[in-house]
Amino acid sequence: MRAVIRPLADWEFFLSDPDTAPPPGIPPLLRLYALLATADAARTYRRRGWSAARPLLEGAQPAPGASKFGGLPAGTAVHLARRQVFWSQLVLRFLMPRADCLPRSLALARCLSALGLPAEVCVARALTSTFDKDNFHAWTELHGIVLNDNQDVTVGYRVLQRIRSARLAGPPAAPNGRRRPTS
Repeated sequence: MRAVIRPLADWEFFLSDPDTAPPPGIPPLLRLYALLATADAARTYRRRGWSAARPLLEGAQPAPGASKFGGLPAGTAVHLARRQVFWSQLVLRFLMPRADCLPRSLALARCLSALGLPAEVCVARALTSTFDKDNFHAWTELHGIVLNDNQDVTVGYRVLQRIRSARLAGPPAAPNGRRRPTS
């Protein structure tokens, strides 16, 4: 009976490698700041389009108190970022219930940038496609790891643009266009 009452496994193993350290907690005011930045990006995209929302991401700066998250090891930073996907998508779903991949990626990248993580939006074109609707796709990456889509999405698409905050440092791009993982 004891095995039924006690949880069998911690669900967090789905979010990262077991060898990484658990990420630090985010203070409530810092999370609120990041979610307000997410909402601002979503509203701007909805009202004025990509050309007005893109500078919000490129000019994003970390919130006060987010400096400790910018220096996290790559594995820990990805773990922390995956914890934030739910919150940013919750705000986006409230503001834009039928959002496609580009606003979802913009919202997540803006949220993570406010937390001091160098996330970037990747806009890509399909290598092969049978439908015009499926020609382009967007996702968010952090240290070369796809956060809001399947990691295999990088195989079927050629990245056209990588957009991120100019104020956040990140690893240099590898020759194949992907980011070099840092440890």
